[in-house]
Amino acid sequence: MIFTKLSQAMQALKQEARGAFKDFGTLVFLNVILYLLIRVFFYIWNYSQLKSLSAIDLIYTIRTGMLFDLAVSGPICALLMIVWLWAPRILRLILTTVILLGHSFLISLSVADTVMINFMGRRFTINSLYLIGEGKTSNWLEFYQVFIFGVIVVTGYFYLSFKILEKDENQKSKMLMTPKIFFTFLFLSCAVVLGRGGFQQKPISFINAKIINHPFAHQLILNSGFTFIKSIGRPQIERVHYFDQKEMFKLLNLDPTLYTKSKIKPQKLNVVLVIVESLSSEYLSPKITPFLTDLSKKGVLFNPAYSNGRRSVEGLAALLSGIPSLMEESFINSEFATNDFVGLGTLLKTQGYQTSFFHGAQNGSMRFDSFTKAAGFDQYFGKNDFNDNTQDDEAWGIYDDPFLNFACGKMSDFKSPFSSVIFTLTSHVPYHLPLDFKQKIENSDLKNEVSILKSINYTDEALKNFFHCAQLQPWYSNTLFIILGDHTGPDLKSDADFKSKFEIPILFYTQDVKKLQGLSNQQLAQQIDILPTLTDLIGIPLLNKNHLARSLYEPGKKVVPLFSDQRYELVTDMDKSSNEDRLKAIRQYFSSGLYDNRLYFPPQSK
Repeated sequence: MIFTKLSQAMQALKQEARGAFKDFGTLVFLNVILYLLIRVFFYIWNYSQLKSLSAIDLIYTIRTGMLFDLAVSGPICALLMIVWLWAPRILRLILTTVILLGHSFLISLSVADTVMINFMGRRFTINSLYLIGEGKTSNWLEFYQVFIFGVIVVTGYFYLSFKILEKDENQKSKMLMTPKIFFTFLFLSCAVVLGRGGFQQKPISFINAKIINHPFAHQLILNSGFTFIKSIGRPQIERVHYFDQKEMFKLLNLDPTLYTKSKIKPQKLNVVLVIVESLSSEYLSPKITPFLTDLSKKGVLFNPAYSNGRRSVEGLAALLSGIPSLMEESFINSEFATNDFVGLGTLLKTQGYQTSFFHGAQNGSMRFDSFTKAAGFDQYFGKNDFNDNTQDDEAWGIYDDPFLNFACGKMSDFKSPFSSVIFTLTSHVPYHLPLDFKQKIENSDLKNEVSILKSINYTDEALKNFFHCAQLQPWYSNTLFIILGDHTGPDLKSDADFKSKFEIPILFYTQDVKKLQGLSNQQLAQQIDILPTLTDLIGIPLLNKNHLARSLYEPGKKVVPLFSDQRYELVTDMDKSSNEDRLKAIRQYFSSGLYDNRLYFPPQSK
């Protein structure tokens, strides 16, 4: 008798499970089809900007776009099922209507962006609300087809969602307490997995839409509900306007009266950019960094130069795309990450370069893999590719010495010309060091130094070993090495001022220093100057440039903007009485560049 009742209970539970998850699956499928229709409509409407996509790329964008669709609709479907499991009938109908109305608003944003994308240059976010009240209502009558399509989609969504939920309504409401709790837990689990875009280390974000080297494909991948939700509560940058465009340009770094352009003979050198975690200018010394100190005497050193942010993600954006951090949120993690930007790797590939990025942390850490791909770096090598966990520091990833040796080996397989970016990590809190090096430190005159200096000393030795490896390779003699910090580390001085929190060294080195002739370190330098410097050296034509930066082959007066925690400060060798206007011009240029999706303009003529 007991076994019979148990069997009947299990059979009933199985039937309830089949019904509940069938309804959930049907809801999810409805949403997938709904967003697919919207994406197809978006593609047709904007075909002129998307027609260059190959059939394979188009399939890839649609497949990736489904992840963003499910990130929005999956949790909503799960919430609807939970409401229909627990709420009494009247409350259930009210809550369902509210949820469907909220989702319909997000759906409407995606439909509206079919047209709006051509005005804003990016998907709708919380910052797009500044458009309310702009323009004339009559302008929208030209797009009546979009309005009709939106009404049909939203109406169909409402009707079909209710039909799915009302099916087996009595069975859901009469379900016993234990199965209800069980299914609620499962639906919440589904909501979390779908909402974060899968089981990967980081939830999907704006930058994950940059999977194809195409100026508009990421807009097809995203949906506006996702971009709107993701932007809520994020620090906003104020859009400001102080000058007309001509006056604004006169206050920026590409004003031709500020510099003298050097004559450069283009050279197709290999480029290896080594970004050293937390390398401050004040750490560079014969005691702490004997190798880098010696190397700097053979190259061109800018010390101090300035980082354009206070975090690794900000330093990477500055170096690989020339975008400074002048807002609280990093560009990589912001809603503006899908804006058009000039990627260093993309530029180098136009000259036949093979591009790669190395970082010893777990693949996907800080979304470096997504951003570097968007910046044109085709190959990514991380901890997952190193395949030797005995070298793991148990904090961030692979120790610098073995990973730099791994990078040297990989680069030796590359065909010239190539460009590789190496990002170290050992000199990051908590400053874990290999046991043998720890013992070496304890028996040296560095044993009483602070932890950051011990870690920097280890990375310096790792760089020395990396160069020993590189010197044995045939590509070494024709390679430009650029070594610099991503940002500063802890201050050694208790009275450090604001600008010292941005002071890093930037070192250019090649075996034949004559190849760097014309590179002047008698000027201010910042991370965003690296990109235009390399395009000058290699001879890559740029029709449009970032007016906040300037090639280091163009010596002269300059202004460097610093920003952290809502505080701005300018470093400049110009008359400081005009600093207030310069800061206004910089803020205007940067904020309008983000909102209007235009950070690059033609240089102004004399």
